[in-house]
Amino acid sequence: MRCFNRLVRLLAASLILASLLNSCGNHDKSDISTILDARDRAVSEHDILAYHELLAPGYQDRGETEAALVIRINKLFEQFDEITMTSDNRIIRLQDENHALCEQNYRLRVRADKSWREMYQREQISLTRTPAGWRISGGL
Repeated sequence: MRCFNRLVRLLAASLILASLLNSCGNHDKSDISTILDARDRAVSEHDILAYHELLAPGYQDRGETEAALVIRINKLFEQFDEITMTSDNRIIRLQDENHALCEQNYRLRVRADKSWREMYQREQISLTRTPAGWRISGGL
């Protein structure tokens, strides 16, 4: 009977720990979604400063530095009269306590010369926890 009681206590402790870990993961996923939604807004509003704030310090991905990315995105903003960006089908995977990957679809609509063009693609974005919170660290 004593062995059974220990087993029950161990099982209860395991369930409590799993519940706590899951709630931490859900909070992180919510924070990451907030960052990615803010990216959609920054692009849609042509707000390069807000976009830059979403990047992890020292962002570098596939040979592109943080500065080069900001310049590229700003040129995109200047090229089109209007841009709208929306994301859907988002899957966030926490790799460890400081790194995450997000796969999502995004729809980018741009207007230039009085006509709209649209692109719908799947992307994978890397995120890193920084002192300021989750930030985008790759995949753009």
